[in-house]
Amino acid sequence: MHKHHTPHKLFAGILGRFRYILGTVFACMLFAGCLDIPDKPNTESQLESIDVVVLQAGKEDSTLLKIRPNDSSEVRVVVYPRQYRKQLSFQWSRVIGDSSYVLGEGSEYTIAPNTDRDKIPNELQVMDEAGNSLKKDFEIFVNMEPILSSTTIPANEDTLYGNTHTAFLFKWKSYDNDSFDDGKLEHTLIIDGVYHPVGRLTEIRQSGFNEGQHSFQVIVFDTFGDSDTLAPMTFYVVDTLGGMQ
Repeated sequence: MHKHHTPHKLFAGILGRFRYILGTVFACMLFAGCLDIPDKPNTESQLESIDVVVLQAGKEDSTLLKIRPNDSSEVRVVVYPRQYRKQLSFQWSRVIGDSSYVLGEGSEYTIAPNTDRDKIPNELQVMDEAGNSLKKDFEIFVNMEPILSSTTIPANEDTLYGNTHTAFLFKWKSYDNDSFDDGKLEHTLIIDGVYHPVGRLTEIRQSGFNEGQHSFQVIVFDTFGDSDTLAPMTFYVVDTLGGMQ
């Protein structure tokens, strides 16, 4: 768990005599900090919160702070009320053990595709015009999307022989390059447009197919909800048993 740093002293000229509390928001085993300044009795506070968010593919994430490694993304500071952002300066760093490396300055930091994880910030230092500062910790998760193999049973355009009582085998393979998703992928099998959540199974047997054309499809989800979907497969059932079991 990350330690939360207490401001060295109050922001001069911005926050007056208001006390700062660095809070944390817990989501999916991650911590995203938020600096909350409570109102002084009978007085309105000037700066209410400072948040860290990530933006990727037009989507903003302020809770999980999750990005995909193959796409560019941005880490941003969100100050409320917004007008106080111009009176603050920001510095992004990567902290590893007792070492800290400054990666950039400003209210935004760009993470290029396939950036080494040691070059992704996990600490923000906020400074006012008088040189007072505070630090807040956060963690950005780099999540690889799961992948489904295109090899399945039945294969596309396969012909299966049996009748409505025959339990045909449906089998597929999925994997994820993230070690924390190992053995945790969830699957949904779609047969003739009907969704069948099957959990972590990668094969089942299903009966009840009339003679003729049918379709199936598989979707896989990782622990962050990222997914991969197979293109619809077609197979044909030929009743060679005349309806007998």
